[in-house]
Amino acid sequence: MTQNKRYIPIDAVESAVLPDANTLLPRDEVYEPLAQMIKEALEKAEAAKGKSLNQLREHNAISIDGARGTGKTAVLVNLKSYLNQDKHKDILNKVHILDPVDPTLLENGESLFLHIIVAAVLHDNEVKEAQRKDPNKARHLNQTLEKLAHSLESVETQQERHGMDKVRAMYSNKQLADCVQDFFREVLGLLGKQLLILPIDDVDTSLNRAFENLEIVRRYLATPYVLPIICGDRSLYDEITWRDFHGRLTKDSKHLSEDAYERAVELAVEYQRKILPFPRRLTMPDVSKYCENSEIRLSREGNEAMPLPNFIAWLEIFLAGPVNGLGDSHLSLPIPSMRALTQLLNQCRQLIPALPKGIREADTPLQVKRAWQMPDVPEKAIEEFEREYQKRHVDEKRAYGPAYVKFYDFAKQSVSADVKENWSSVDRQAWIFNLDKHFSSEPTGGPAHLVLQARLHWHRWSDTLSGQRNGSVFDTPLFQPRLHDQANYQLFDKRYDLSDWGDALRNRLPKVWFRGLEGLKTILPYPLVEVGCNIDKNLQKQLSASRKTNPQTWMSELGKLSPDVANDEQRCRKAGLLLNLLAEHYFYKPAQRTVVLNIGRIFELIIASLLGDVELSDLQRILHSAPFFSAKSQVQEIAVSEQQENDDGEESTDDSNNENTVDPLDLALVDLLKGIADWRKEHAIAQLDISPWLIYKVFEKVYSAISDNKEYRNGLSNLDVALNKAGLVFYATWSAFGHFEKGRLFGLPELVTGVSLRKIQNFENNDHFRMNVGHLAPRSHQLVFPDVVTAQHRKQYGAATRSLTYVLAYHPLRYWIEEISYYVCGDAFAPPPSPQTQETADATVGQASVAKAWLCGKLQLDTQKRLTEASIRMAILNWTVDECRALNSEMEQIYPKATERTVLLKALNTKLPEHF
Repeated sequence: MTQNKRYIPIDAVESAVLPDANTLLPRDEVYEPLAQMIKEALEKAEAAKGKSLNQLREHNAISIDGARGTGKTAVLVNLKSYLNQDKHKDILNKVHILDPVDPTLLENGESLFLHIIVAAVLHDNEVKEAQRKDPNKARHLNQTLEKLAHSLESVETQQERHGMDKVRAMYSNKQLADCVQDFFREVLGLLGKQLLILPIDDVDTSLNRAFENLEIVRRYLATPYVLPIICGDRSLYDEITWRDFHGRLTKDSKHLSEDAYERAVELAVEYQRKILPFPRRLTMPDVSKYCENSEIRLSREGNEAMPLPNFIAWLEIFLAGPVNGLGDSHLSLPIPSMRALTQLLNQCRQLIPALPKGIREADTPLQVKRAWQMPDVPEKAIEEFEREYQKRHVDEKRAYGPAYVKFYDFAKQSVSADVKENWSSVDRQAWIFNLDKHFSSEPTGGPAHLVLQARLHWHRWSDTLSGQRNGSVFDTPLFQPRLHDQANYQLFDKRYDLSDWGDALRNRLPKVWFRGLEGLKTILPYPLVEVGCNIDKNLQKQLSASRKTNPQTWMSELGKLSPDVANDEQRCRKAGLLLNLLAEHYFYKPAQRTVVLNIGRIFELIIASLLGDVELSDLQRILHSAPFFSAKSQVQEIAVSEQQENDDGEESTDDSNNENTVDPLDLALVDLLKGIADWRKEHAIAQLDISPWLIYKVFEKVYSAISDNKEYRNGLSNLDVALNKAGLVFYATWSAFGHFEKGRLFGLPELVTGVSLRKIQNFENNDHFRMNVGHLAPRSHQLVFPDVVTAQHRKQYGAATRSLTYVLAYHPLRYWIEEISYYVCGDAFAPPPSPQTQETADATVGQASVAKAWLCGKLQLDTQKRLTEASIRMAILNWTVDECRALNSEMEQIYPKATERTVLLKALNTKLPEHF
């Protein structure tokens, strides 16, 4: 292993002893400054020869500050190993390093830390061996030891003596410091050394004697022959010392106790300044410093495994997914100390060497994340894309097409065989099990534990055989905050609660629904549970009609929405399903009932379709269950079914009891199911590694933004407004994915919008699309004309980078929403894609509108030129009446509201006025 690198052996047992100098991590921060301080102490010890203690008394203790598990003990234990290097061997030859002294060895009957120090010196192996070899020097040491013992005895018993005996004891006390110095000097003479290094570990651990232990250092170790190295948590020193002074100041009187506190703090600061001088204070690096240091490598059986930052980067993306850190989306790894890190590495020692080569050998943590997210993409492709994108962004040129061209050109270069590996061979289940085994015992590991539990739940859900699934993808504590009160979550830190639920909803729902929230703490923050927005009675009747099984009833009621919808049975089913996914019937008691619109079913449908091959039973369960994260879903005391609705007095309709009638909702679900299956297959959704943390952040953002708990007294009365709600759920979810995915991982700036999204019209002109979505996903015309060159570049980029923002652009639910909205709301929406338009795609469409591109393809006109009545007349100059009628009928069917159709009609009317 290379000398200028540092290594963490992942297969070694947990021990403070590290015989290999390459495994000593805080070299620059602690070991090297420590060596320089020892060198200075040697010079002072040399100058002390022949001088009395009073001439040499100086507080020269070195303090090493650090919390539990930061590696302080390892520094003390391995100091000799570090000094044994060539550049410090001259120091090591002149000093003797004692084994670390442990203050916790003091028994209840012992009062002096000095006993432990003297015992540590006498029991040192080298001291005992030197006494055996040189009896003469050993005799002098024993004589000095007898004087020291007599002084110690006098000090301990002076409280029991009287008269001259007490005077003699006080005199012995005065001589004790000299006796201690003489003892250390004799030990050095015996060993032939110039300086004793006395490591004192965890002075702060024995809290009841901590101040007394510091006093021993102050009184008796201010000698040039001994260099104390004191390890402990300095914040605890502060607490211990000011409390001791405060107790003495207020022992006889509690008067002006506040002033006494301030005075005690001042005294504590000066006391520590004296004993532990500021220039001689060292601080152990935080574990995060190690995790960012590329010179620190993991090793196994003496072989280098990978850089530590690479492991941390992989762990971050494995747990959190491709999040950019915006909107508090960074998932902090629960690794609070160096001890915790080494234990985690040991837990995963069998799995780390099996990580793909692209992870283990990446040059930077960012490359690690890119290699995991998009293993088939050469790093050069992303780098060139990022460079070209930034160039055009700085130049304020918003035409980013060339950046996608750059990516397309470099992405065609295949990844070398020795880097490209079978990434599916990574045993995700084993990683989840081992990580959760470690993090489930870590107080700060609550979020990571919830994420890993959700991954396990999703694996079980997706692997369950057809027809045997039971429950939702959200039936896991990450998305069920009320489960955080269970006993197996008591270990974890909980900084949040659900107190705002009762306060915000007490006037909307019965109080009994939210009993038990008082004092309930949660591991993560959660948005307000959704009640839904109320709707008026007319809209309730229309929604009720859309639930009937007779298609004619549907078409009659939905005809009020749009003739284009009502006259097409398939569109009618789509509209009815979208509306029923929103509608939720609430029954507080027989006299109180209402229908509200909730976003939970559509949101759950989107997420479930990403996580596995959904089945008809999954869609039916979503449709007929309480919406996800609605007030109704969070309260077990209420369970209202369709039968209860009838029991409350509403009569059943004849068509609902007709066994031969096919439920239009089931027909719509079958159509949607086929669309989802085709979409998952075309975009290889099953190969995507979807993190529950990313889904949680999307859920939190969507529900905070569009989950509407306000009462609509007169606004929400039309079906087009309800459809706007359906579109709002999809677009807000899509935008939220872009908000958390867009960033450096994909070669894009972390520049997103957080403005509210209230309407779905002209979404592609909204900041949510332009800033959050549009750089990762294609526009509508690029969906319709996938063979367009610019669309090919974007599609290549989206498919290779494997972002969820990209695949959602092709989600069938988006097509459904835009199709129905187009026929209801008109030109504010792009026309729905169709086979006819795709077959006539022209390779030179560029940024032209879809309708224009289609018509230009039919007329063989240049899409880059303006489409005018005159240019159309020239194109159809030799067309027959039947050909003109066929063109008009086809465009009327596909683009009935497009402005290009108006231009076509004028041209046809000029050519054939008697027919148009």
